[in-house]
Amino acid sequence: MNIRITDTEQHSQPGAPPLATLTAGDLLASAEAMIPVLRERAAEVDRERRVSTDTYRMLGEAGFFHLLKPKKYGGLELSEHEHARVAMTLARGCASTAWIFSILSSDNMAILAYPEETQDEIWGENSYATLSGNTNLSPKATVTKVSGGYRLTGSWGFCSGSDFSEWLIFNAPVGEAGEGHMFIVPREETETTDDWFPTGMRGTGSRTMSVTDVFVPEHRVQATKDTVRKMQERRSLHPTFDTMYATWPSNGRFPFASCAVGAAWGAAENFAETVGSSTRVANALGGAVRLADQDYVASEFAQAQGDIQMARLLIEKRSFEASERARQRVESSEADIARELRDNALVTRTALRSVQQIFSLVGSRAGNPEHPVSRAKRDIEMISHHVTLNWRQGAVRYLASVS
Repeated sequence: MNIRITDTEQHSQPGAPPLATLTAGDLLASAEAMIPVLRERAAEVDRERRVSTDTYRMLGEAGFFHLLKPKKYGGLELSEHEHARVAMTLARGCASTAWIFSILSSDNMAILAYPEETQDEIWGENSYATLSGNTNLSPKATVTKVSGGYRLTGSWGFCSGSDFSEWLIFNAPVGEAGEGHMFIVPREETETTDDWFPTGMRGTGSRTMSVTDVFVPEHRVQATKDTVRKMQERRSLHPTFDTMYATWPSNGRFPFASCAVGAAWGAAENFAETVGSSTRVANALGGAVRLADQDYVASEFAQAQGDIQMARLLIEKRSFEASERARQRVESSEADIARELRDNALVTRTALRSVQQIFSLVGSRAGNPEHPVSRAKRDIEMISHHVTLNWRQGAVRYLASVS
């Protein structure tokens, strides 16, 4: 049975924003440096179904939540390319941690579609503030128009990163037509239902969040269909932030696929580091053979590791192309979007197939849920079910764009 709780824990961050001189190279180096710590904590994250407050603090102090944030609020104004590379790198250590970074960093862009008053309210006093929630329409939610705003009641599942975010965004129907509107509410006005018990990605905090008759002022409410247009209108507020010219919601950021490929990358690294001392039972009568001496192991691992590397390179190429279009103020075409959707799904399929190959090489030891390859396999399986990574839908859209 789900336990309904109100989370009042404060997740403090440093008062001053990260150094404005931080570069993309600095952030990637910080992500690389965090890998050993994330690997050490990954089993605990899986057991506790939560990333630690200390790990979240480390993400903030490294500047990761400022990667896709305008300079006015202490942001670094970096690109989708850096976002994808940091997510892939963090996922080598812990896919759940990478997912939280990816979601909360990406959601900065959603805030930028709102008026300057809203942006100031969220980041004016706390540049580390983050936004989580669920932008899928909840048809059971109820909205009442009142003077100065709306009163909102409803619940939304799969709110990744909600263990830490100071703000939540929800999509609810408004008016007789039930047109979707996005509502931003402060964390203290929400409640959490602890219902996140998946087989993989257990530490993402993707729990159900709800509100009951909460007042939301008009400046924190926006019609969902207007998001892209509003984002374009707000570009003048942050004229040097190229990523405001990226497609929304962005496929060039590879927000979910990067985590899958990074997790597979980490599994391959673990196997390579341990295969020299690993054995398997020779046959039903006993005995042992070294995995490193087996031709089939070499063949299967080379295939899996090579496929993972190709997936990494494809993400890097496509995210760079998307970032260049934004830098040059060139709108993405339908062909660009369809290709990126296809490749998001493609690299995730590749990551899943590759980690399954590695899992089979490990043998019965991979049945231990705390084995790094077991965890990576479960995490990637979970990621592969995300709606944006549906291979068949992506393939159909891609074919239509080129035919």
